[in-house]
Amino acid sequence: MNQQAQQALHKGLEALNLAAYEAAISKYVYLLKRWNRAYNLIAKIDDLGLVNRHVLDCLAATKYIVAGPCLDVGSGAGLPGLILAVTMPSTEWVLLDANGKKTRFCVQAVRELGLKNVRVFQERIESYYPEHCFMTIISRAYSQAADFVCSSKHLLCNEGQILALKGHIAEEEKASAEAVGLKMHIESIYAPGQTGKRHMMIFKH
Repeated sequence: MNQQAQQALHKGLEALNLAAYEAAISKYVYLLKRWNRAYNLIAKIDDLGLVNRHVLDCLAATKYIVAGPCLDVGSGAGLPGLILAVTMPSTEWVLLDANGKKTRFCVQAVRELGLKNVRVFQERIESYYPEHCFMTIISRAYSQAADFVCSSKHLLCNEGQILALKGHIAEEEKASAEAVGLKMHIESIYAPGQTGKRHMMIFKH
């Protein structure tokens, strides 16, 4: 990671009160860059863009995570679940993705980061039926919030929440999300380094 990106990460983590995890997050960035050269886990991007558009954007969701088991649906390269798990060592996380290359990266990253609170599964959400429910189900990859909620709400605890991390939300997406049978609330969120608007769509029973 170049100096500009490292400074942006340092300032962003301080702004989010997560400075204690800078070394671990920096190692994650290093691993992602190394694997991305061979496996194209994310679109090619420079170091500063990687920090601002991916890492800090995901970590802005930290304050929305409630106590209890957490599930990241369509985790890809561990965004957001893996780096959220770094900052929440006492919280159980499951990362779910159907792509073998991406889940293999997450397994290796979990190992190299020494995380004891993360399990990774290569599986589609529609066919995933664990023994327990989740208090937080989150995704950053789904294009439509309604599809995400409908496919994952069978895994939600009664007191839990589903979180969709979004940029601009079109009115038609809001309308379709309102029809999924859960209460919906949308909040603007602050993500250091982001120039566009960021939102969290929150769904509860």
